[in-house]
Amino acid sequence: MAKPNPRISKDRQLRPVARPARGTQRDDRRPKVVDLRLLRTFLRAPGPLDERAEPQPPASTLPLPGDDVPLSLDEIEAAFRDQSVTRLPWIRQAAAVLDARQTPMTAEEIETFLAGLTRYREKLGPRNGPGKSDLFIHGDGGRLTLNPAAPGLVAMRRAIRELSQPVLVQRAQRPSREAQRPEPEAQRAAPEQHRAVRRAKLDAEAQRDAEIARASRRAVLRVVPSAAHPQAVALLDVGPRSIQTFIGRDAAELAGLLARFDVIAGLHIRDTLHALGFDADRCRVVDLGPPQASRRLDRTGRTLQITPELVIAGTTRISRPLGEPERMARYLSEGDHQRLARRIESDVKALLSFYQYGVLHGSVRLRYGPLDEALAVDWALPGDVSLHQQLKSAREKCAAVDLVIGAAPGWADPWSRARRVRVVDLSWPEVVLTRDEEGNVLPIGRDEIQAIRVAPDDAAQWAWNELRIPDEQP
Repeated sequence: MAKPNPRISKDRQLRPVARPARGTQRDDRRPKVVDLRLLRTFLRAPGPLDERAEPQPPASTLPLPGDDVPLSLDEIEAAFRDQSVTRLPWIRQAAAVLDARQTPMTAEEIETFLAGLTRYREKLGPRNGPGKSDLFIHGDGGRLTLNPAAPGLVAMRRAIRELSQPVLVQRAQRPSREAQRPEPEAQRAAPEQHRAVRRAKLDAEAQRDAEIARASRRAVLRVVPSAAHPQAVALLDVGPRSIQTFIGRDAAELAGLLARFDVIAGLHIRDTLHALGFDADRCRVVDLGPPQASRRLDRTGRTLQITPELVIAGTTRISRPLGEPERMARYLSEGDHQRLARRIESDVKALLSFYQYGVLHGSVRLRYGPLDEALAVDWALPGDVSLHQQLKSAREKCAAVDLVIGAAPGWADPWSRARRVRVVDLSWPEVVLTRDEEGNVLPIGRDEIQAIRVAPDDAAQWAWNELRIPDEQP
């Protein structure tokens, strides 16, 4: 019996099905697609609207202040925060900051303030500066003040408000949208109770970790000529800030002293402890070597070899943090133990500052020419208080703090170069806005802070791992 021809068959199951180019079976949606296209081109009258489609409310606007009203800090933050403002010249950026801050500032302070907001902008340089612009009035010490009679002041305010207006409108709409969502009281109370219980649990764990961190004894080692063959060792006890030196046969006594410590830090520390006959698994060891071995500089393939000296010098701002290996070897061969001891004691002090910075920031600095980057490290104990936590607590309690900025603290008097300030604003990730005792606003880069402590009148002796904000104001 001959098979039926599907081309002339009346049976729908035998009819060929037309398929589009992508291979999906054609269905009855094509008329709707055609109607939608015609509706969009206004060639056909629209049918009844879908009940599920809700018309979008028109975008609201906020009332703009007048041209004679100075800019606010909220407008500056909305216009610059992580935004690309490369079309704004540096002069207008600086004028906007002075207009909002209403205080004289130097060009470098303005640049530091702007650096904490965005990096996608025109920066201060030899060709970009205040110059002879009529927007500024030059005062003593290179401080700039905004000229209220400048012809370009109105244009500057309009340009900044044009950038900040969409961001401020979006922020204003968020509370209203959240208020439109009805939520039963029972559903609202349950998450709050859960958060309260979890917060209390985390606070108890944090307090316990802090007590363990304060009770931990820490040591920093410096060995020469190498970690595998230690012939001279400097041991720094972090708590009492004391240094012991072991040269030659005396190094054999070091293994018994290391058993007292809970944390031991140093360069190639595991090899050092193995050579000294000490089990590294008995305590926490912190290798102060560079987190990475190299860094690619450009597309041509130039590579920077990252050495311990490079990272330590970039972090602590100490020009010669470690002694030269050839000179150390000569001291050993000549038996000049006095010079050798002075040199390795200086090295272990630099390693202590390096270690403290990594614990405080959670990173160290790689500085080489124009390169300035943070390399993450995991040296802190769970109970160690970070820099951000201390700044935040000081701001909430209005407590004054002492900050050591720039180079690492000295050994004899670590707080001799400290600046006493009060934390004003922590909104910017790279800059801390502070105010000194005279009322001057001081933007300070976070990576420049080497040490911090609470600054009551009866400040206790310096202890870098006990930097806590007191419960009561002095």
